[in-house]
Amino acid sequence: MFDPLFDQAAGLRGVGLPSGVRLVPVSLTRDAAVAYEACWVLANALSAHGYAVVVLDATARERAHAPGLSQWLQTGDRVAIPQTRQGGQSLAATAQAPVSWPTVPSQSGLNSLLHQAAEQGVGAALTRLAGVFALGTVVLVMAPKEWLSVLFEETGAQPLVPLVLHPAGVVDAYSAAKVLSQAAALSPVLVPVAHMPFGEVEQRSLSALLETCRKHLGGVPECWPLDDTVDAASTGSAGSWVLRIIGSALVVADDAASASGWSISTPHEALVPQLWSC
Repeated sequence: MFDPLFDQAAGLRGVGLPSGVRLVPVSLTRDAAVAYEACWVLANALSAHGYAVVVLDATARERAHAPGLSQWLQTGDRVAIPQTRQGGQSLAATAQAPVSWPTVPSQSGLNSLLHQAAEQGVGAALTRLAGVFALGTVVLVMAPKEWLSVLFEETGAQPLVPLVLHPAGVVDAYSAAKVLSQAAALSPVLVPVAHMPFGEVEQRSLSALLETCRKHLGGVPECWPLDDTVDAASTGSAGSWVLRIIGSALVVADDAASASGWSISTPHEALVPQLWSC
């Protein structure tokens, strides 16, 4: 299916994909470094393939000297994220260019969206979030599983759960998959971040995680291993990830109530969970 001899994302850009802002939830665990690493690899690949990308970081609070999502939500203007590559520019050339996608402090802004989701419904919160960005932008929403379960509840989103295949990482990943699937009716995707191919110990850890999910969560989640050595110039591995992200992202159009295919949950009175102390 994936031919490394051509720019795989070019095919996606050439067909009539739904217009809108693409939201990709990424679960933070207590080992936040693995989520940062996954976002770094994915954002580089998306940017190199011509997509405007932004990473919303729930661990960083907006400040007067370091504005972010909170300020963008207040202005109501769409933010245009620059695209790294245009037209036929080679991926290899793009890989040598400076990183152009931003990581944005978003703790306060996401917190306000969580309260809005709890009071007015998920649709209103996601429409407000998507309204910040120019159409076509890919937004990686990096936040704790509890936050994602409120903000994306019953939308059909596929949150990415980056993990490292050691005991603590496996436990955290199972916890995230449980919350996202059972509390929010989402379809989490496990993303082991490691050098490929897996070693014997890593393969056993992954098999144990998948079997535990099968027994206790009622099914085996999708698993998309991410080679942490992937770079933007690798059209085979990077391109396959671009296809996955663009194909699985939650598209929020201008008129989310009528144009989107995901359901809107009933507003609930659950307390908005707080981010753990870092």
